[in-house]
Amino acid sequence: SQLVGRMNARNILNLFLISFSVFFAGISLSLLSPFYPSEALSKGVSVTQSGLVLGSVFITTIIFTPIFGKYIDILGARKFLIIGCFVVGLGNISFGFLEQVQDTKTFFALSIVIRVITAIGESAVAPAAYPLAGKQVSKENYGKAIATAEACFGVGTMFGPSLGGALYDAGGFPLPFWISGGLAIAVSILSLVFLKDDSNGYDDLDNNKKVSWLQILKAPGVLISVFALAFSGSAWAWYSASLEPWLKEGYGLSSSQTGLVLMTFGLVYTIFTPLCGFLSDRGLDGLVAMTIGNLIISVGFVFLGPIPPFQAIGGKLWLVVVSLGLQGLGSAATYLGALLYMMKSVIDAGLPDNEQTKGMVSSLWVVADCAGGFLGSTLGSIAYDNIGFENGTMAEAGALAVTVVMLCIYLLVNQCCAGGGEPDRRDSASSSDSDSEHERSRLVKEIEKEGRIYGS
Repeated sequence: SQLVGRMNARNILNLFLISFSVFFAGISLSLLSPFYPSEALSKGVSVTQSGLVLGSVFITTIIFTPIFGKYIDILGARKFLIIGCFVVGLGNISFGFLEQVQDTKTFFALSIVIRVITAIGESAVAPAAYPLAGKQVSKENYGKAIATAEACFGVGTMFGPSLGGALYDAGGFPLPFWISGGLAIAVSILSLVFLKDDSNGYDDLDNNKKVSWLQILKAPGVLISVFALAFSGSAWAWYSASLEPWLKEGYGLSSSQTGLVLMTFGLVYTIFTPLCGFLSDRGLDGLVAMTIGNLIISVGFVFLGPIPPFQAIGGKLWLVVVSLGLQGLGSAATYLGALLYMMKSVIDAGLPDNEQTKGMVSSLWVVADCAGGFLGSTLGSIAYDNIGFENGTMAEAGALAVTVVMLCIYLLVNQCCAGGGEPDRRDSASSSDSDSEHERSRLVKEIEKEGRIYGS
């Protein structure tokens, strides 16, 4: 209510449209996972080839998201969001027609091509959505606005499989794609009509400063955030292929019951992401959020199997549900903490606070998550086949524990450096502020001279 209290009707409508665009991008990302492999098998496509179709999303996102983030200022975030959402809708509707294709090679090739085109649309949505969401609110509510958009992406990604499975049961292969695709196109058309990006001439002065990827990566705090986020991203993908067979074997659960168990993660994640946004606006440091988040995910993995040393307390389904809930809670803290800490780090490093910078940071955040997801799903499946579910979760819990130790070391070093070098930092910050002020006034004069600012 405090977030809405300071927003006018236009901002609320904008945030609503942005959140829905991100929501459908999230759904599109995970919609086909429960039913595509079996449909593909009936066409003669192997499980490995289905894995390539599902994995092509991660690869496409890793390639295209940084490109879109870098050049977002050319078209503007609004156009990127609308075009991205439209491509997502079109891609999904096209995918629904694949049921008509009977030839194995054609089905496989078209699956890859359409999936890649859809993923390109998804790659355009995230770098545009987060900067746009942040613009709708005052600075003190920035974290909550980003958290709202981020939670919608999380909701879409987490509930995509359940929604896909339910629609597939109700109307066969095309229905999930046609409904989600049709709704994504509807949102893009509504955004074209109603979404406004009210940047004034003075806001855009910073856009004259170009930012390189090297500057983003060199900003203190960015690489450690990418590192923490990639491991957090690998966690929820670790058991994406192995949890269903493991629950079926150990607890006799059906696919739909497994879907309900998996929903625990999405539910907890969705509830706690806005709470983490609220705490961030109240002063919770992103680095602390990432450290606590990865620690909670690691504890969740310890009790998921549970790991071999704790086998005595195993065999209880409620423990699996609680473990997934813990991972949802930890992911909410790490995901949002990483995004906000990276945003803060690049601004503290003196980079311009503009659409391009925020778009590049958002895209780096998506890439880190996707790289983690790709590695997690690959290594998690290999671990399940070779060392079993419990040993696999122990390996992942250990990897996450290592990230917690490294984050703690980074946090301590950061505190020591901050304690020792505060005056210098303040001096350099004030000198860079005065430099940017000079630059800003020079640009204002230049723009006013050329008559680009009207009514001033």
